[in-house]
Amino acid sequence: MRNFMVSESETDSSERFSRYQRQMRLPGFGLVEQGRLFSGAVLILGASFLARSIAICLCQSGVGSIKIASQSLNELSQARQFIGLVEAPDTKISFQLLSDPMMLQIEELTENIDVVVDADSTWQVKLLASDVAMRMRKPLIHSHSTASRCHVYSVVPGRSMCLRCLLTELEMEDYPREEAGSVSSMPALESILAGFQTLEVVKLLSGFGVSQGNELLRIDGLSGELEVLRGLDPSPDCPDCGIPFLIAG
Repeated sequence: MRNFMVSESETDSSERFSRYQRQMRLPGFGLVEQGRLFSGAVLILGASFLARSIAICLCQSGVGSIKIASQSLNELSQARQFIGLVEAPDTKISFQLLSDPMMLQIEELTENIDVVVDADSTWQVKLLASDVAMRMRKPLIHSHSTASRCHVYSVVPGRSMCLRCLLTELEMEDYPREEAGSVSSMPALESILAGFQTLEVVKLLSGFGVSQGNELLRIDGLSGELEVLRGLDPSPDCPDCGIPFLIAG
């Protein structure tokens, strides 16, 4: 993450900081933490309702730079219009259409990014995002929802197993890998996911609070059940999340 030093000019810029006074009233969250958000850069993969909700939450938190990338030109257009209605004077927002080869494109988009957010509806993009994040040592905040169930998981290089290992570990047949356009989900659940994913980004960028790390949160919207799966550590034999970090360590 980028380091942030509070300069005299920024300290005097009370109007800028006053826009975020509600979160700055939290004990332990001050000028330095908010300044780190101003300096933070986030890539959001996907441009659906979930992605748009996350982007707006990040704008309202004062994150400095947001890139939104999607395979859907229509969703990107909707995202541009939707987010354009929100006042975000401290956030630079850009939009990018994803096309093949996506791996190279996602790598390029991730280069100057601090955190990657997986809000895409396709498992192809989700798994590519995990591969790139591990290789480039960038945190990935993953989520998925189907019908009334959803989960959120922070893939932190060196601390968490990658997404491919997660699917194998949990035998996640209950989360079918739908193709784009066939996903069934509830907007209310996606709003919950947007809140959790935004909170993880804010914690990682600002250094405030404790990141979820190697834990997965499962939510069943209809039953109201919440389950936390812990101990999802890197797999030692995995070429993505295990061996490279053991060697580096």
